[in-house]
This record gives sequence, structure tokens and C-alpha cells, in this order.
Amino acid sequence: MEIILVIILVLAFSRLMGELFERKRFPAVIGEVLVGIILGPMALNLISPDIPGFRVLVDIGLFFLVFTAGLEFSLATIRKSSSRAFPISFMGNNIAFFTGLMMALFLGYNVEVGIFIGAAFSLTALPVALRILGDMKKENTEFGRIVITSAIYDDLFSMFLLGLVFSLSSPASQITPWDVINISLRIFLFLGMILLIDRLLRWRCGLIARYIQHYIRKFRSREGEFAVVVLFGMALALLAEYIGISFILGAFYGGVLIGERIIGERVYRKIKTTFSAVTFGFFAPIFFVYTGLNFYLSGEANLPFISLIALVFFLVAMGGKMSGAYLGARLGNIPHRSSLGIGIALNSRGLMELIIATYGVELGIIDRVIFSLLTLVSITTTLLSPVLLAWYLQKHGKEVENLER
Repeated sequence: MEIILVIILVLAFSRLMGELFERKRFPAVIGEVLVGIILGPMALNLISPDIPGFRVLVDIGLFFLVFTAGLEFSLATIRKSSSRAFPISFMGNNIAFFTGLMMALFLGYNVEVGIFIGAAFSLTALPVALRILGDMKKENTEFGRIVITSAIYDDLFSMFLLGLVFSLSSPASQITPWDVINISLRIFLFLGMILLIDRLLRWRCGLIARYIQHYIRKFRSREGEFAVVVLFGMALALLAEYIGISFILGAFYGGVLIGERIIGERVYRKIKTTFSAVTFGFFAPIFFVYTGLNFYLSGEANLPFISLIALVFFLVAMGGKMSGAYLGARLGNIPHRSSLGIGIALNSRGLMELIIATYGVELGIIDRVIFSLLTLVSITTTLLSPVLLAWYLQKHGKEVENLER
């Protein structure tokens, strides 16, 4: 099937399904993922996730989705929420990781597989969390900022864990102290470079920023401003990849560093409007439909056994992440209702877990059965988290947004 026809089908059906869910007061992302399940190998088999060129669109969509979210924030905003977000992410990741590891050992898997499953359970799908909060108009609330900042730290912790996990593909299949030091240095190096760029842009009361604004005003092309901002974001995404961490973090911090003080208030407002239209009108539906397309369970394995193990995987993944995030929020002096809402919001896995599961199969760390189970966890948490969060916010919205005791 030609890629143009695939895009037409994806955009048309995702828009219809998204509109239907929005009219029922559910996030549009649920409808978009369901479109992928219906059109994909699990049901009608009209679209394959392996169509040439489709994955490139998905990666570009992921970049635009995360970069657009970054435009809503600044390093000052992240620092403001970090005191509460850090313990949420730390506890959520570690409890999810160790519960996943213990579950795998209890089910008879070896330590290497257990570490991989634990790392997959610790992930949070930042793009899914961003879209859920955006659909509910909660991204600029204190609750939304804490959830998103926690998800950012989740990605940092997860990159650390996954860097260790991928070292299991070596012949010795052992994690060495150097692996721990190496991944830690990469993460700290990237964050240090982000802080350095921010300091340079603030140097001498924003001298460099004023030069940037001056030359941007000289562009005769209407698209010049958009192109410069995109190139800046992609450069940071590429830098993150080069250092050895996910380009998602680079794209987000690219959006964070771009602000009114860098490109000017007029250009900033214009850029935000343009990015929002391009992202949510085109790329975001493609990204979330692709998530649904990857859901596929074959009939080769014993169905009752797979169903039982899938239920165990799902309950441990949801329970570990939610209880960890809840405990971290309570340690951060956040009230009970808000802490529970944060735990629900951070429980989607999305495309990241699918990518990690695919890598695990390719490296020989996990088999196809575990891959299918992790895929099921990814899809069900991505579908269920928005439903639970929408219901919870409708029932306890005022209490959730009151983060002070």
C-alpha cells in the first residue's frame, strides 16, 4: 500500500475516532490508538507498521510532539517543579523496576530477563502523558507541570536502566561497574551541556539572545523563523543521540530553551501556534495510530496461559508504577488525592516500551512470548491511563489541582 494512501487512512479515521471520543469527554489519544488496533494486524490487517517510510514519519512525529510540549516550559519552570517531581520519578521508577524483577524471578525467568522486564515496567510514555494532559487542558496547571516534569525524570532514569540492560547483550551477559559509570556520565554530560547553553543565552543580560532576535527579524521568508527553530530542536535531539541517550530528551530541551527572551515575543507566539497545528493536526495522530498498529498477539501459544500471565504482567506493571509514584508524591508533601492522580497519569508506557521490547528480541534477551506480553502491557496502559485519569479528574478535579496541604 502506498504511503500516501496509508497517511490518508490514518488521518481520516483517527480524526473521526478522536472527535467521537472527545464528544464523549475522553482524550482523543484513545481513539487514535484504537484506530491503529483496528486497521493493524490484530483486526482488519489493512496497514502494517513495517510499511517503508511510515516509521520515519513516526519518528518525526515524536520529535514534533515532544518539542511542542517543550515550548510550554522553561528551565525555571522545571526547576520550580523539580523538588516535588524528583522523588515521584525516583520512587516510581525504582519500585516499578524491582516489582518487575521480582515478578519475573517468581515466574521462573532468569535474572537478565527480569532486569529487562523491570526496566520496561519503569518507563513512562512522555508523549502520551503530554497528549492526555493537553486534551484535558491540564498541561499548564501545577498538577500538569509536576506530571510532565516527573515524566522527564522518568526518561532520565529509564535511559540509565536501559543502558545497563542493553549491556546484557554482551557475551558475558553481566553488568560491570564501568557500565554504570558510563551511562551516568552520559546523562550528566547532556544535562550539563543544556545548562551551559542556557547560561550562554543569558550571558551579559541576554546579549546572544538579542543578536538572535535581530537576525531573525531580517528573514524575508515567512518560513525562515520556523526552519531556524526546527533546526535548533533537531540539533539538540541529534546531540542527545550522539551522546548515547534518547533523542526525545534532546527534542524536549530544545523546546524548553527556545522562549520569548530568545526569539522575541511575536515570533514565539507565532511559532507556538504553527507547531501546535502541525503537531496535533498531522504528526500526533500518525504517532498514536502507529502505537496501536504494533499490538498483535498470535494464536501459537497456549491462550489460557498467556491470558493469565498477561494479567499478572499488567497488574504488576500498573501497581508498581502507581504505588511508587504515589509514595514519591506523598514524600514530596503532596496530598492523597493529587498523589493518586499523579500515579495514574504516569502509568502509560506507549511507544517507548514497544521500541525497547523490539530491541530486546533483536538482541536475544527476551523471546516472542515476553515481547507479546510487554506489547500488551504497553497498549493496555496507554489505553487505560487516559480513561482512568479522565474519570478521576472529573470526580476529584478540584482536589487534585490543590497540591497544597
